[in-house]
Amino acid sequence: MTSYAFQLAFDQITCSGCGVIRIRGVECADCGRQPKPWEIDTSSVARRQAATQAQTLLLQAATPPPAGSVGATEFLHAEVFARLDGWTGAFFQAVATAAKGEGPEGLEAVLTEFIELRDLVHGADARRPFGVLVKALRELVDELQSMISAYLTALLASTPLQAERQATLAQQHLDRAAGLIGQSGDIAVSVGQLSRERDPVQMQSLLLTRALQAYQASDLLELEAAGRDKLQVITSSRGVLGSGLLFATTHVLAQHLFDPDRFCEVLSRSYTLLRSNPAVLEKLAATPVFKEDFERAVLELFDGSLEAAHTVDNAVHTRQAGRALLGVAASLVEGPGRVVAAVLLLACGRKSASYANLRHEMGTKLVNTVQEESALQGLLDGLDSDLRTGRAHALAHYEQDAVVIERKSKTRRVEWGDVINGVFQGIESVLACQLAMLQMLGELGHNNFGLNDLWHTLGITNEQMVATFLSAMKYQDIVITADGANWHIEARGESDIPLPVVVIMLQPYLPQSVNELVFTAHRGNATHVLSGPVDPWRELSKAPVDSDVQQIAFLRAHLSWIFDGVPWLSTAYVRWWTAVQASHTLDAIPSIAVARLRSLRELARAAQDDTLAWALTGVIRRARLGVDGDARAELSQLGAWCNPPAAAPEWWRNHISRFPDLIGQQGT
Repeated sequence: MTSYAFQLAFDQITCSGCGVIRIRGVECADCGRQPKPWEIDTSSVARRQAATQAQTLLLQAATPPPAGSVGATEFLHAEVFARLDGWTGAFFQAVATAAKGEGPEGLEAVLTEFIELRDLVHGADARRPFGVLVKALRELVDELQSMISAYLTALLASTPLQAERQATLAQQHLDRAAGLIGQSGDIAVSVGQLSRERDPVQMQSLLLTRALQAYQASDLLELEAAGRDKLQVITSSRGVLGSGLLFATTHVLAQHLFDPDRFCEVLSRSYTLLRSNPAVLEKLAATPVFKEDFERAVLELFDGSLEAAHTVDNAVHTRQAGRALLGVAASLVEGPGRVVAAVLLLACGRKSASYANLRHEMGTKLVNTVQEESALQGLLDGLDSDLRTGRAHALAHYEQDAVVIERKSKTRRVEWGDVINGVFQGIESVLACQLAMLQMLGELGHNNFGLNDLWHTLGITNEQMVATFLSAMKYQDIVITADGANWHIEARGESDIPLPVVVIMLQPYLPQSVNELVFTAHRGNATHVLSGPVDPWRELSKAPVDSDVQQIAFLRAHLSWIFDGVPWLSTAYVRWWTAVQASHTLDAIPSIAVARLRSLRELARAAQDDTLAWALTGVIRRARLGVDGDARAELSQLGAWCNPPAAAPEWWRNHISRFPDLIGQQGT
């Protein structure tokens, strides 16, 4: 980290009390003799006077700048960085000059320049979509002010030790400021890229890249785990496989364009509500019209988000952005807002009518009911029924600084900045609620609910989605050959993610029409080939989280795949795992034990292991008949398989500690 140094001179004299050398004008540290009135260090006096004047200047009240265009906030970071580019060197030069007692002019000049910058940043519009950027810039100038204050205190020091302490503190502030410069620069770049990108494929790639950076993940495997760790903190649930990636990429948007703290709060509250009444989502998931509405709502929210970001990016004045966003505000209420509002009202018990009836109610009515319901207050903030109604009925009048909406009760005036902020807050609310719904639906066995065909609707092909994810997993030279129901993927890369895990993570983005997949991976001088059916992975995604069904589905999916000419899981390993699971059922009540053992026997038959199926049949007989069901040979065989356990495949041993969610509670 860059450091700066300057010298402070302290004139010394012989103490008349004890004869030691002490600093002129300062009490003797040895005998306590007070300095004489005539002991004046002119250089130190001039230095302290300059520092005192500078402190007074620094502490003056901020002067808010005049309101500017919407672009003034968007390009605020560029102006801040441009000013700081030459200011830092000038500041330390001025401090060095003042330290010599050569006058306060230079110090006052650089502080005046800094104060203008500080007031500019603190006077900037901190509403969405630039609130996160403005907050970062405010933290930066506050850190710089603390640095300046510490250096000025060092100039005021009466002893070298005091000066060194303050200089050390100032350096710490300088180091933190350097970190904030990088952080605010990254935010500014991301905000610019997210608001300008129009291609859905590039947008997906950008979100993945930014998420990897934000979570400091080296690959998608780590990003999935990190995302699920964050979900655990927010919702007390890790969700299902894929939840981490979905959350992490969505969280990136919140960290740059929304209020990330409120986004997480809405996610937590809405998930808690849905989890308290899971029967509501179970019923809705079985309602075809709800799935259609949900898919449409996700698409409309995506389109509205892009339109809002592009509008703000291209507008010259807030009035232009505000007028253009009135349509987005209206569609948020009547589109995704209506769907989310209906679900929330059903989940909290405020509404009991069927969804088929609720969906025909006005979106404004449903949204208003949510906003009035005490248990739901704050969840759909930003959805403005007045803006929707005013625009729809030509009751909105546009002024230079605001929109005026005529209502029966009274006329409402909304500043353009509040319109813009409200639209982004509405998107933030709906997005958080949708994410909570997707997480809960996944945990109920409806993974990727309503998202399977979303990519096609957005104009993204399955091949593009697969290629995007493989690129994020450090693969290149990707070739995808689609031959009806058979896909062949060939790629080159140095990723250390095991190929079986790559296939698991790619499964949601494969077309439903694909039945067989072959993956050829070139890694260094070696080439590996995986092949097998896709349907078992789809069945796994439908299994309830942390259930026996999920565990069986996980092993069944692995049994059907071939890795470099041999099964992913060896017969010995399958026998060990199955034997351990069977042993856990021996003390269960007969009905539960038999059901569990029959599931394990089906797995053994899928593995074409007659010996394992024989052993499990005997244990089933013992569970049903007790001691009358002689199964000594079968139990003995299962015991032999349990101890010692067979070795797991190398890829499993090496990576299961990185990604334990792949196997739930199955053990390794």
